[in-house]
Amino acid sequence: MLRTLALPVLAFALGCGGIATAKLDAGSTDGGSDAGPAAPASPSLQLVAPPSTTPTGYELQVKFVSGTAELDPKKTIVTVNGAAAPPSSWTYDAATHLFHVTVSSGVTKPNKYGYAFDVVDLASATAHLFVPFWVEDTTFQWRDAFMYEVMTDRFFHGGTSQVGPNGAPTEAPGEWKGGDFGGVTAKINAGYFDQMGVNTLWISSPIVNTTLCETGVGANGGHCLGAYHSYFPLATGWTYGSDHDPVFAGIVDPIDPHFGSTADLKALVNAAHGHGIRVLTDLVVNHVFADSAPPLGQPAQLARLWTAHSTDTSWFNVPYNASTNDCGGENLWDVPTSEQWNRTSCWFDPYLPDFNTSSPAVDKAIAAHAAWLVQTFDLDGFRVDAAKQIRREVAVALRAALTAIDSTSLPIYLVGEALGGNVDNVMDCVGADGFDGSMNDPLHNSMVATFLHGSESASDFDKDVLYDEATWTGRYDQALMGHFFGSHDVPRAISEAAGSSLGDPWNDPPPARETNPASFQRLTMVQAFLLTYDSLPILWMGDEFGQPGAVDPDNRRMMRFDGALSLLETGALSRLKTLGAARRAHPALRRGTRTRLWVDGSFYAYARVDGSDVVVTAFNLSTTDTATHTLLVTPINLTGTLTDVLSGTSATASSGGLTISVPPLTAVVYTR
Repeated sequence: MLRTLALPVLAFALGCGGIATAKLDAGSTDGGSDAGPAAPASPSLQLVAPPSTTPTGYELQVKFVSGTAELDPKKTIVTVNGAAAPPSSWTYDAATHLFHVTVSSGVTKPNKYGYAFDVVDLASATAHLFVPFWVEDTTFQWRDAFMYEVMTDRFFHGGTSQVGPNGAPTEAPGEWKGGDFGGVTAKINAGYFDQMGVNTLWISSPIVNTTLCETGVGANGGHCLGAYHSYFPLATGWTYGSDHDPVFAGIVDPIDPHFGSTADLKALVNAAHGHGIRVLTDLVVNHVFADSAPPLGQPAQLARLWTAHSTDTSWFNVPYNASTNDCGGENLWDVPTSEQWNRTSCWFDPYLPDFNTSSPAVDKAIAAHAAWLVQTFDLDGFRVDAAKQIRREVAVALRAALTAIDSTSLPIYLVGEALGGNVDNVMDCVGADGFDGSMNDPLHNSMVATFLHGSESASDFDKDVLYDEATWTGRYDQALMGHFFGSHDVPRAISEAAGSSLGDPWNDPPPARETNPASFQRLTMVQAFLLTYDSLPILWMGDEFGQPGAVDPDNRRMMRFDGALSLLETGALSRLKTLGAARRAHPALRRGTRTRLWVDGSFYAYARVDGSDVVVTAFNLSTTDTATHTLLVTPINLTGTLTDVLSGTSATASSGGLTISVPPLTAVVYTR
């Protein structure tokens, strides 16, 4: 069976302290002729034979390029997927300075292999090379992704958490619940994501957070919430050598013990890769955590970069002043680009110092941190938090730092979070030198209004879709936007569909389970649009079956599985699995062009076409009437019989027309 490989590669030299340094050309100096002798050359590693497949495995070659001394074989370490590579799988030839990896393992399914070469020469200088690559049946493109958002603490107990909840004064809805890396790994191995057609996971930022709680604002005013969401980081900036850096003194492991250990996160990523699943983490780049006045006399916790630079205006937007630095209750985020300073310098809260992202030192620290995460845990990308609150320079620095480990066929995917409707803000960080795309909040609002509320007509929704298609690619023709109808930042989709009270998560939350069948019909419609429309669909955990919830933290209830689901919820999950399987099976739904076939006030239909693969999707938004229409399919050359994957109903194209009947509040997805 033919296998393809995607090859992101990074090679750089490390100084004796483990910090990345540039390798100087022979004879170069640091300045003019009186600058002193040339700096000693550092060793480096080069990939000279990229990974290639054999009938039963793969092989690759790496060359050691000496600086001032030869390799010390006793201190050479070769690992694969975070574990020592078997000695029988690689050799080193001192005469040619070549590492040769040969594996004949009878690879039978997609997997990713991350090789790390760490060497020391006889002068104690070090070099590092990371060579990750996929072996897979079909070359993956990010348009093939179906992403699932996991809030790790609220997902599943897997036994890797090393600490418990905060306790008082943290209140239950905002408390750590015990979900961990082991829980995600268990569900990967159980096939939970495979069954939905999910091939990409976005998990919470793994970086250690505060164990304090903070008083919320708005609906959460007066309530103390913990950092279970992982947006109050203490170890931002951690990279190679940070364990010996005085700035990070006191942090033994930058990974949050609520989730598990470094080894547990590596195990999660390895398990995902073994199922052909890519892994992204949240990347928190706008702020760090600091609290000098925690509740009830608890000890202060300070992020290490804040400790080191709290009075430095080149690192943080200081001093904090409620009248100028506070984003305010209305949040000064959707201001015009000409007033960008508002949204990029204001603080979310007085305990979240805001990075000055106009500073190259800050941007480089964030980018180095991201590169460390990718190499250490073999990540496949990031969802960059609060992208609208940072300057574009951060996106450029991130892309530049990660370009070296990008493959020409499989780059690291960067998607920014930009809630709001201002086009300039949504697209500010997107481009060839920045993020691949942004979370598409404008279309999210339209999906909620059309499918969940029923307040927007099909024809108005069509205008939104046409705007969407023209706007993002008009700004950047390679933009790959992240589409969603639910997330951890908005009320739950099923509760939106039910018309539940959503504004008070403490005193008036929606019921534990939704019981109106019509709400689930609306949920299936919006699921069908998400999985049949263009770009990259993102499903928020629990929206596969209809988890209820008001605004946060109520929209972040602990996940439920298996026997904890009602019959209505089980039915919704079954339909989502069917839709996910259809997307996985049909290239048209991932890579195909879209052609609108019908639109009126309550009926909407389109086709996705990729070569001979054609899928027709239609929605009847009427709450009472079945809609019967003959769709003109001559423009897409459709002939033959198609079957709706959800109902099993068939329809045959005849004389250039396809006649379909769709019951009220129903989506159909016809394939052949």
